[in-house]
Amino acid sequence: MTVLDELVGEIVADPDSVGLILHGSRAAGVHGPDSDYDLVRVVTDETHAARSRQGMLRDKRPGPPRADVVLASPERLRLRAESTDGYTPMFVTAQVVADTDGEVAALVEAIVANAGARAHADLDELYDGYLNSFVRSLKAWRRGNELGGRMQAAHSCLCLVRLLFAAERQLAPYHDQLSAPLQELERTQGWEPGFLERALIRVLATGDPTFQQVLELRVEALLESRGIAHQWGPDDDLQPLKEHRFQ
Repeated sequence: MTVLDELVGEIVADPDSVGLILHGSRAAGVHGPDSDYDLVRVVTDETHAARSRQGMLRDKRPGPPRADVVLASPERLRLRAESTDGYTPMFVTAQVVADTDGEVAALVEAIVANAGARAHADLDELYDGYLNSFVRSLKAWRRGNELGGRMQAAHSCLCLVRLLFAAERQLAPYHDQLSAPLQELERTQGWEPGFLERALIRVLATGDPTFQQVLELRVEALLESRGIAHQWGPDDDLQPLKEHRFQ
């Protein structure tokens, strides 16, 4: 029996516990054999308040593998659904492994859905961020500034991932948990299998400006097919850089 099995059994037997959420590498399927179990134990609002006053909101279970358990409450999860912060992406790949009345699954679904809606509302800003990084990278390469070209190319990858997920009303997961969600995104958007991962790795590894041009054209065509247009006009630097031939 694993520590996860033990905790699920505790949740079911404990009237003060309402659910258990697995997140981190094990939930995302990118774990190793000794990876910790990262868990959120959801307890009643009253129990959470009492444990908070006692400074007992964390429970570490010895392994191997170990379990790192943080306590939350339904009210805390409801509040989390109202805004996006640096911890929100953990819920994108999270799994509800115990839920006494269905409330925890509904709250996690609300957190993810609301974060995706907020990302979609920022589409124009995300698209502009990707194109700005693309343009700055190509300008740097054109000047012979390899460091600048590579750095801006790397930043364009971060912007692109957020943009593509936001186009589907989804929040991008943490970068180290990206592989499986990226494969699903490829299926949804019609990319050939494995293309996005290969493309991101190529841009990150080389900063190749010619390949960046190819990728940008494909991104622009995809978004145009979805009725999503960028705000760059003929007086901006975008079109000349898309057409520039790099040696």
